[in-house]
Amino acid sequence: MLLLEKRQQVGFPVRCAEAVGHDGLVEELGDDGILFPDGPEGDLSQPYRAAHLHGGITVSPGGNRAHVKKKGAGWVLERKLFDLHLAERAAGAGAELRVKTQALAAERSGSLWRIKVRRSGREETVESPVLVGADGVEGLVGRWTGLSRHLSPADVHAGAQVLAVGLPAWVEDDAVYFFLGSRVAPGGYAWLFPKGRGTANVGLGIPGAERSKTAQAYLRDFLSANFPKISVLEEVHGCVPTPPPPRGFVGEGCMLAGDAARQVDPFSGAGINWAVEAGRLAGEAAVEVIGSGAEPTARALKIYEKRWRERHEREHRQLYKIKTLVTSLTDDEIDQAVAALAAGSAKGELGEVSPLRIIGYAMKNAPGLVLKLRHLL
Repeated sequence: MLLLEKRQQVGFPVRCAEAVGHDGLVEELGDDGILFPDGPEGDLSQPYRAAHLHGGITVSPGGNRAHVKKKGAGWVLERKLFDLHLAERAAGAGAELRVKTQALAAERSGSLWRIKVRRSGREETVESPVLVGADGVEGLVGRWTGLSRHLSPADVHAGAQVLAVGLPAWVEDDAVYFFLGSRVAPGGYAWLFPKGRGTANVGLGIPGAERSKTAQAYLRDFLSANFPKISVLEEVHGCVPTPPPPRGFVGEGCMLAGDAARQVDPFSGAGINWAVEAGRLAGEAAVEVIGSGAEPTARALKIYEKRWRERHEREHRQLYKIKTLVTSLTDDEIDQAVAALAAGSAKGELGEVSPLRIIGYAMKNAPGLVLKLRHLL
């Protein structure tokens, strides 16, 4: 197996908010003795994890706050170290990793893919029976293989984020914050994800169809209004695909995974757990097919797509409906929904905490919003 990384360092630059849910990460990596040397609930001083999360706080346009508590809800990671760890594990399992190696083009030749690459200023060609594109939302492999499809502006979110220090005293270090409203991030949301040592990722995402201001401009205004005394250590920009469930991400001898395959939570834009799992499923499919002596045809490799859809297609469709519903709400309706959620959380009525449960509860208990809930159901 050959892994190609166009940059000179794995995991850099980071274009990610770095928060990850507990269940998905533990399911994929919970038995990893390096990432979790004391078990997934063990010593939090490990460098891959910046903060352990026990809940989330949603702030409405009018200032209503709903604090939903869930012990061990997830972590904020250090993606530079997390990605480096995954690369080390892959190399330890026998994969060859080449940094500063950019894929320039790929074409099918018989039963092989011929990939033209530039490495240290010199062009060469490598051949492989299977090509996996894990090259992100702007990935080229999907274009070369004909698997990528055009995204509408409404189904891609532009994001901007800073790593901030000097946070106000009201910021809790074990909770993520979500800020909603048309003045903050129309059609999206702003976030604050604590990273310990008085730092946090603070950013926002808005639909690509938003034309009044850029994500960077919205972020500048948000920071000025809410965090005027912070200092900025880093600033990053990027985009996240948030379309309906992907139509197809397997072809003749090729597969897409992660953002390249649009395997992202379309409601929150979260993608770490989804990408780690997709990479594993794609790798297992390739090993099974080639190990059996069969040709890695599209039909044979469909086991990857079948397994992913069995696990996530229904969930993805529900999350897309949630996204569509929430982005249709007015600021007044968001205020009502967050107030209802705050009351329910205080009474302990939420039960199992999940996006569908939280949104469903808020809408059902907010006056005048019940009719909109029927679209979600």
